Amino acid sequence: RGGRPARRAGEEALRDGRVAAILVAGGQGTRLGFAHAKGMFPIGPVSGHSLFQILIEKVLATSRRYDAPVPLYVMTSPATHEETVAYLAAHDRFGLPAEDVRVFCQGTMPAVDAETGQLILARKDSLALAPDGHGGMLAALRKSGTLQHARERNIAMLCYCQIDNPL
Repeated sequence: RGGRPARRAGEEALRDGRVAAILVAGGQGTRLGFAHAKGMFPIGPVSGHSLFQILIEKVLATSRRYDAPVPLYVMTSPATHEETVAYLAAHDRFGLPAEDVRVFCQGTMPAVDAETGQLILARKDSLALAPDGHGGMLAALRKSGTLQHARERNIAMLCYCQIDNPL
C-alpha cells in the first residue's frame, strides 16, 4: 500500500512530461576488448543490439506508454563524445526525436596516482587529465546548458542510469 501514492505520483509526472532520463555513458569499452564508446557495445545475445539501443528503446517505450516525451540527456567523456554523437545520429537516435536528446560532455580534472596520491604528468610541462566521472555530472549539466533545457521543459524529475546496466 505504501508504494501506491509514490507510483501514482511518478506516473502522473510521466504523463505530464515532467520526467527526463540521464544516461551516463562516458566509458570506453577497452575492458570488453572493444575499441569504441562502451554504449556502442553489441550486448544483445540474439539481436546484437548495442547498450545504447537497448536503453534508448526503453526510454522511447516509456514515452509511448505515458503519451508524453521523456527527454534523454546523455553524458559522455572527452574520449567518447564525438563518436557517441555520430553513432546516435547515424542510428537516428533509435527513434527518439532530435528535440528529446541532448548529448553533453563531462568535465576533466587532474589525474592522480592511486598509490601515491601524486599528480600524474602528461608531459614535463602539463598535467594528465581524466574525466571527472559521475561526481561531475551536475556541473556538466549546468555548464552544457542541459540543466537550463530541463528547466525550460518543466522537468521536475531526473531518472539516472549508467550505460553499463541494460536492465
